[in-house]
Amino acid sequence: MVKHARTKKRRAGRTGKSKLKNRNYQFYKPTQINDETVRAQWNPRKSPAQNMAGMGLQAEVNSAIDRRAAFALSHSIPAVGDGKAIELFDIPESDGLDGVDDITVLPGKTYAQRKLPVSIEDQKYIHKCLELHGDDYRGMMRDIKTNDMQHTDVKLKKMAARFYLLTKDQLRVEIPEKVRHLMACLH
Repeated sequence: MVKHARTKKRRAGRTGKSKLKNRNYQFYKPTQINDETVRAQWNPRKSPAQNMAGMGLQAEVNSAIDRRAAFALSHSIPAVGDGKAIELFDIPESDGLDGVDDITVLPGKTYAQRKLPVSIEDQKYIHKCLELHGDDYRGMMRDIKTNDMQHTDVKLKKMAARFYLLTKDQLRVEIPEKVRHLMACLH
């Protein structure tokens, strides 16, 4: 019998679909739940919506929006389940009774890091670039030793423009001599 280029066809990279293996779904991987309270209430035999309704939570939170659009005249949204809500974590009732400015302090962030328009790290970075190149942003872009983040000239120009607009109390680095005339806080 004639082979009709059988070996050539075998070597050729076929672009057609190859048949997938028959997948065996006999093994069930249970959901990974980290919270002990939820894990104690969770029943793997029920659906996630039934489990959440049993804990007093709503499974499809956006379904209420769809129902409101459909029934604009109704004022009440039906509850999803009659279970009682469980408390997952304690919420403090107030920020603090010290009376110190009544400002919530985020952990890991100081006051300066939350309020600065240009972060301290970005100020150090753009200071290093401006000190060497002045306002030559294309030269800054090509210098991979100082511009190790490889920002484009447009990005460096925006960073420098924000740096120029900083006030004296917002500055955390010294002003480079090459761009001292561009700083808004010195005029």
